[in-house]
Amino acid sequence: MTRLLLVAQQEILRQFCRPRGLLSVFTLLLLWYLILRYPMMSAIDMVYAGQENEMADSVFDSLGLGSVMLWSAPEFAVYWRVVLYLFPVLALVLTADQTASDRERGTLRFLALRASRDEIFFGRFIGFTINLLILILLTLLSIVIVLVWRDGSMQYDYLNSFFIISLNLWLVVMPFAALMALLSATVNSARQAILWAVLACILITGLLNALAKFWAPLEVLSVLIPGVQLKPLAGLAQREVFSLAHIPLIQTVVLLAGGRYVMSRRAL
Repeated sequence: MTRLLLVAQQEILRQFCRPRGLLSVFTLLLLWYLILRYPMMSAIDMVYAGQENEMADSVFDSLGLGSVMLWSAPEFAVYWRVVLYLFPVLALVLTADQTASDRERGTLRFLALRASRDEIFFGRFIGFTINLLILILLTLLSIVIVLVWRDGSMQYDYLNSFFIISLNLWLVVMPFAALMALLSATVNSARQAILWAVLACILITGLLNALAKFWAPLEVLSVLIPGVQLKPLAGLAQREVFSLAHIPLIQTVVLLAGGRYVMSRRAL
C-alpha cells in the first residue's frame, strides 16, 4: 500500500509541482476562463433575464438545462451541463499516458524492480484520478466565486452543490481514466491510446445498437460503455444525480480488472 501511494503521489507532484505539468494546468485553466467568461456567462445571464421576466422555465428549456428549480443556482445548472461532457474528453487526453510511454522507453521495467505491476498500475490510476479531481475542484471554485460576487454572501446551498457536483463529476470521469489505464497497458503511446479509445467507444456502441435490434437483451451490455449515462444524467435534479452513480462504478471496476489482467500478462 505504501508503494502504491508513493506511485500515486509521484503523478500528482509531476502534474502540479513540475514546470511541464504546471504549464498544462495553466493552459487548461486559461481555456476554462475563456469558456466561463463568454459562452457560460452569456447563458447564465439569459437565465437571470428569464427569471426576472418569469420565463425561467422556457429559457432553461431552450438551453437544454431543464427547470431552474432543479438547482440551487443557475450557475450550477449551466456548469453541470457543460462539464458533464467536457471533463470526460479531458479525462481521455489527460490520463492517456499512464504506462505506455514508460514501456516504450524501457523505464517501466526499471520501476518494476521497486514496485509490483499492480502497485504501478493502480498507483498511476489513483494519481491521475486525483489530478482530475483537483481540476474539477478548481473549475467549480470559479463558479462559487461568481456566485459570491453576484450575491455578496456564501450560502449553505452553494457549499452543498459544490460537494454534490464535484463528487458526482469525479465518479463520471473515473471510467474514462480506467479505460485509458487499460489501453495504456495495451499500446505503446498516449496517441494510440486516445485513438483506440475513440474508435472503441464508437464501434462498440454502434455494434451493440445494431445487435440489440435483433435481440433486445444485448442492449444491457451498453452499461459497460463509459459515458452511456451522461444524457439522462444531464436532465436530473441536483438531489438526484447520485441515482446513476452505480453505472460509472461498475464500468470502472470492469475496465480496471481488464487493465490489470493486461498489465500482468504483457512484457514490460
